[in-house]
Amino acid sequence: MLIRLPHILVYSRIVIGLLCVILASQGITWRVSIFVLMLIGLLTDIFDGIIARRLGVSTVALRKLDSIVDRFFWLMILLSCYMLYPEYILSILIYVVIILLCEAIVFAISFLRFGKAPSPHNLISKIWGISVTWSFGVIILTGTSQIAFMIMFGLAVLSRFDSALIYCLLRTWDHDIPSFRHALAIRNGQPIKRNRLFNG
Repeated sequence: MLIRLPHILVYSRIVIGLLCVILASQGITWRVSIFVLMLIGLLTDIFDGIIARRLGVSTVALRKLDSIVDRFFWLMILLSCYMLYPEYILSILIYVVIILLCEAIVFAISFLRFGKAPSPHNLISKIWGISVTWSFGVIILTGTSQIAFMIMFGLAVLSRFDSALIYCLLRTWDHDIPSFRHALAIRNGQPIKRNRLFNG
């Protein structure tokens, strides 16, 4: 049962994301509950990989599933924010579209070169994930997020650029690459050090 815990944590984010949307449809009075659920979702994202590596079940399939579910979860949070504060989300829509386009470019590079979805789990993406939580948290609780959102946007572009470089540099598909410099080292046949906590 314990070895299934990482999968349970991953799939729980699908349920949490959908629950956030359902609560958002009920109105702004549920914003604190949505915020708490978002934090729980973040914790499942942090610990699923850590637990999987500790149990020795951190497979390629699990890492790819984790990446796909992550994207679904944050899209559900974005949808929840839109349902709570449609005018504000529309006011920042151009930035959201740019982020989604950057994400699509990374997907396109990985699919065109290797026929697989990207799963870099690079370190800057983890920092971006924290900024996403901060930005969405401020939006959910206050209805606006000027500074937090722009910091998140900047990190989004940088992290997607790093991810794109990773899959441009790799000769064969791989996952859990800390940065494009590590991808360059792999390309040149050099060993790399992965963070045991985040990239096992």
